[in-house]
Amino acid sequence: MGRVQGDMYVLLLTFWNLHIAAQLTVESVPPNGIQGKDILLLVSNLPANRLGYVWYKGDRVEPKLQIVSYIINTSEITPGTVYSGREKIYADGSLLFQNATPGDTGYYTLQVIKRTLLTEVGTGQLHVYKPVSKPSI
Repeated sequence: MGRVQGDMYVLLLTFWNLHIAAQLTVESVPPNGIQGKDILLLVSNLPANRLGYVWYKGDRVEPKLQIVSYIINTSEITPGTVYSGREKIYADGSLLFQNATPGDTGYYTLQVIKRTLLTEVGTGQLHVYKPVSKPSI
């Protein structure tokens, strides 16, 4: 491998790694929620120049499963078709489930709308378990 070819390989590998490191992520906090407690879908690695957010129930962007949308400049929140009233969206795009139920278990998808009207999408999973009672003797 020649010097130029080797340098090009290193350059491409560097850009590839940077792209992967900046991918939008959604994680559940805590990872395993308990029924009746709050659970946060925490968003990381948001793109620049965001216009707003839209959350969906499921593993893809599906308008009939929209939970809530948020416009950053105006802080306008619009409930979607599957909004239960227990979800709270934050300015950073994170979504809080208040008084979580086992029915909340599943995949959730965040669509970030940029000022260019291009979008980025991230999906995370929520697990809600019934509390375990303490054993009695």
